[in-house]
Amino acid sequence: MGCAFRRWTYNSLLFLFCLILIFFSLEPAAAQAPTVGGVGPSAQIVVRVKDSDGSPMRLQSTVTLRSASMLTNVTTNTTDAATALFAGLHAGEYVVEVSAPGYRTTEVQAIIAADGQTENIEVMMMPELTRAEMAGAPGAPVLAPKALKETEKGLQALQSGKLDEAETHLKRALQLAPGFPDVNYLMGVLWMARHDAAKARGYLEKTVELAPKHAPALLALGEAKYLLKDYAHALESLEQSINFKPTSWRAHWLAGVASYQLGDYAKSREHAREALQVGQEKAVLARLLLGEAQTALGERDAALASLEQFLREQPNAPQSATAKELIAWLRAPERQKQTETALAPAALAPAAGVTPRVSSTRELSVSTATSLPPIAPVTERNWAPPDVDEEKPTVDAGESCALNQIVERAGARVEELVKNVDRFTATEEMEHESLSPLGVQVARDKRKFNYLVTIRQIGGRTLDVEEYRDGSISLEMFPAHLATVGMPSLALVFHPFVSSEYDFVCEGRGTWRGRAAWAVHFRQRDDRMSEMRVYRVNGMSFPIRLKGRAWIDVENSQILAMEADIVRPVREIRLLRDHQLIEYGPVEFKKAGIRLWLPKSADWYCSLAGKRYHRRHSFTNFLLFSVDDKQWIADPKDSG
Repeated sequence: MGCAFRRWTYNSLLFLFCLILIFFSLEPAAAQAPTVGGVGPSAQIVVRVKDSDGSPMRLQSTVTLRSASMLTNVTTNTTDAATALFAGLHAGEYVVEVSAPGYRTTEVQAIIAADGQTENIEVMMMPELTRAEMAGAPGAPVLAPKALKETEKGLQALQSGKLDEAETHLKRALQLAPGFPDVNYLMGVLWMARHDAAKARGYLEKTVELAPKHAPALLALGEAKYLLKDYAHALESLEQSINFKPTSWRAHWLAGVASYQLGDYAKSREHAREALQVGQEKAVLARLLLGEAQTALGERDAALASLEQFLREQPNAPQSATAKELIAWLRAPERQKQTETALAPAALAPAAGVTPRVSSTRELSVSTATSLPPIAPVTERNWAPPDVDEEKPTVDAGESCALNQIVERAGARVEELVKNVDRFTATEEMEHESLSPLGVQVARDKRKFNYLVTIRQIGGRTLDVEEYRDGSISLEMFPAHLATVGMPSLALVFHPFVSSEYDFVCEGRGTWRGRAAWAVHFRQRDDRMSEMRVYRVNGMSFPIRLKGRAWIDVENSQILAMEADIVRPVREIRLLRDHQLIEYGPVEFKKAGIRLWLPKSADWYCSLAGKRYHRRHSFTNFLLFSVDDKQWIADPKDSG
């Protein structure tokens, strides 16, 4: 089953529908097949089997119709026209299974809503994997069933702390698929659990070589390098991991510690703050690191506040003694008389820490890395970021928040985009991962498109957003028959045409990637019909209510990032998760004299019909109207 996002002109609806289309027909198909279900019921299902190129399947296929509730289990073969007919059916839910020699067996769901209905199903068959594909050869990174089985057994053993058993299964998986990233990644995690960072580093470097944007592997590699005291390369890997997964508090914390070791106390401070923001109570050690960095920067009052808060939160932590010693040192009479420059890094003892009488902050930083909980490999529970309501943002408690003004100004910025942009183009890189039920990556694909989007206002309150990839709106060009269309337009939640459908709550002032931002929670109202997103499956529509959080720049009211989740699962289609994270950045169109905030990346995580997917869209090389100069998204700058 596949799914796709598409933007429609009717009230700016964002629909999500399945690519395996089940459509209605007024005329019964001509193919002959067994009649099932008894005398009386007149519903029927017509199955049309197609090859991977969309043409009718040349080979005869075996088609089975099953329904536990209808007590149905019937098998027939396709005709010369590659069709099969099941007639005399009751209303209910059915499963259609199609198999053919040399092709993968495919299952689709069919729903008959009423007697007399005819449903036509198109099933596209895909060839079986070659040996090279099963081995994870470049260009076709699909995990063979036996390798997946051994990998998942190794993962389960790893999660249970059975390291020897895990090694046995993972070695078997490596023999079957030596070039598959996640197998190497899990071997790296295994050796990290055995406290052998050197062996772990080899496997993790292999993982990153195979999958350069594997955020969990980059994080584990950064930690291994840190433990080996290779601080510069550790920081490089950790910051790469953060770039692909900015919500990892562990990566921010370790990057802060590595920065401290390298003497970059300002960067250490910022990473510590980010760790606290995204990790909250899980990132307690970042509070101590923040106090250390502030001490090294000569920020005496701020350091005292951070260290005292750490003691209030963790009075019995092993590191509390260090926090107390630092506080005593900062409160010493001679320190109170010194200027801030006297507390700058040069005033600290070069290698022994703050003073000879105070425990070394550098030694503390190294030792606390080993006090982190063991690295948790990707699993069913952490294959995607947490729900927006599971982790609250870290905000300044004393900051007042003018909600209506913030929402109104953000909406005005979105209106500016609609008014100023008739169309723009960009280069889009798309990375797709299919995950097993336990979160193991079983397939990945990477594609690049010439991306064009048009935004128009039609009539009084209608927005038309259309997307083209390589000049086409075809859904067949997407990996795994999953088309994600319209994701970057999530910011339209704040547009005045749409914002009345949502309840907004200002959670406070925090930071996003070091920039001061208001955290605004939004949730679709129960008394409004869900129009922003609708799943269409087998001809039926399932409205999806959204909730999420936007990070809005304090200075210029531009939306820096948005993340969204579904309010509740949709059991009818087995939709359990749908999480988006979209980040925006400024683009200067010099010839047009326009500065616009456009999407620079969009991550989508989906758990649908028992399968899990992660896809990342990245956008570069922006062009506006007839502008010829290439435009690159830059770091956010103040807006005049």
